[in-house]
Amino acid sequence: MLFNEIVGHSKQLNLIRRLVERGVFPQSTIFVGPEGIGKRRIARELFQNLCGSLNVTEVGIEKPVTVDQVREISGWLFKKPTSGSGKAVIIDRADEMRGEAANALLKTLEEPPSYGYICLISRSESGVLPTIRSRCRIFRFAPLPDSSVSYLIEKQGLEADKRVVKLSRGSVGTALKLLESPVVDLVEEFASLLKSGDRLRKVLPFAEKFARLTREEALLFFDSLEAVVFERGGAPRWEELINSARYYLKFYGKPQSVVEWFLISAFNL
Repeated sequence: MLFNEIVGHSKQLNLIRRLVERGVFPQSTIFVGPEGIGKRRIARELFQNLCGSLNVTEVGIEKPVTVDQVREISGWLFKKPTSGSGKAVIIDRADEMRGEAANALLKTLEEPPSYGYICLISRSESGVLPTIRSRCRIFRFAPLPDSSVSYLIEKQGLEADKRVVKLSRGSVGTALKLLESPVVDLVEEFASLLKSGDRLRKVLPFAEKFARLTREEALLFFDSLEAVVFERGGAPRWEELINSARYYLKFYGKPQSVVEWFLISAFNL
C-alpha cells in the first residue's frame, strides 16, 4: 500500500491516498512543514507511484534552485514521457527560491502539461510567494511525536538519546544531525555557564570550541537553544537574540565570533 513504510502524518497521508485513488490528485502542490520530518520522502513515493520511478526529478536539495534550473526542469516536464503515465518535479527549499526563479516557475504552474506534476517542498508557508501559493494545493505536515522520532532513530541502529529527541522538535533529520555533532553537550554547557558566577571569564574558552565547528553545526546549536526556550514557554528577548545570531552567522560572522557576541549579549538579558 502507498506510504506503508512512512511513520506518522496519518491524516495527511490518508487524504493523499484518497485523492490518488479517485484520480484527482492536484498537479501543483506544496508540502509545508519543519525540515527533516519526511516531506520529500512522501513526495518521492507518491510520484513514483503516479508516474514511475524514472519519471520523477528532484532538485533544490542542497541549495535553492536557480532560474536556469527552473527553465531546465520545465523543459524536461513538457517533453512527453516515453514510458509511464506522467512526469513529476519535486522542488525542495521552495521558500528559499529567489524572485527570478520563482517567477520563472509561475508559467509552468499556471499551465502544466496534462500528465505533469509539480510539488514544492517548503519549511515555511509564508516564505513561498503568494502568487505561487495561490496556484497550488497546500498540504501541511506537523512535527513528529517524540515516540516516532525515537523509533525512526532506533530503526537505523542508533541509540535514541532523550536529549537529542527533545531538541529535535519532531524532526528526525535534525535528530540525526544532533547525534553526529557535539551540539547537545554544548547546549548543556551553555545552560551551566548561564548559572556560573564567573561566566564572563568563561566566554572565550566556550566560544573557542566553535572554531572547530562548521557554520551548519553552529546554526544547529542556535536552533537547539530555541527549542529549549520554546519548551520553557518562550521568551521574546531570547528569541530575538537567537534570531539575530542566526542572521549574523548566515551572512557575516564566523561561528566563534558570533558565539562570543551571543554570550556577552545573553549575559546582559
